[in-house]
Amino acid sequence: MDLVDRIETTRFIGGEFVLWLWFTRDVMAGALELPGQGKLELALESSLLLVDPLTDTERVTVRGFDPLGSLEAEHALLVGKLPRKVGLRLVFEQSEWVATLDAASFVLSGIKLPALLSEGEEEHFHERMRLLEQLHDLVQGLYRMFLGVRLSPEWEGALLPAMRRWLRGEVMERKDYQALHAPAAGTRRRRK
Repeated sequence: MDLVDRIETTRFIGGEFVLWLWFTRDVMAGALELPGQGKLELALESSLLLVDPLTDTERVTVRGFDPLGSLEAEHALLVGKLPRKVGLRLVFEQSEWVATLDAASFVLSGIKLPALLSEGEEEHFHERMRLLEQLHDLVQGLYRMFLGVRLSPEWEGALLPAMRRWLRGEVMERKDYQALHAPAAGTRRRRK
């Protein structure tokens, strides 16, 4: 299989990542602990594009304060559509970033950085680069956290069924979510 085929056959993983972010936001009320980085507040807001991963032509776009809480978004998920683009807000160490995440290409666009504190043109440039790098590190930290569970046996055995129940309106307890995402001596804890 060549590189282009591998990219195309695994493009769905971005939609699963955004769906996991959505699930995580709901279960954890947006408050996460990124391993090795610290506490992060996550919000998904302002716009949402859901696409049928098989046809790529059937699309649902929802805009507003909480597009993820809309009936249109809920129905689109229930019929098999996956998130393609979503408004992302991250708060970390009293700084806030806003961007749009494209799940298919993993590109952040429309980025709004925290307020710049430095003075002078060169200092502003370096501060902007540092803030962009910090945003990149936060998104990569979220993705590492997702891949940690996505590539584990917990995905099929416990997390995917929990996400399906969540889609039907059932609530997952925070402690159960944390147990599925917490490494225990190099392996994941088994759910009772």
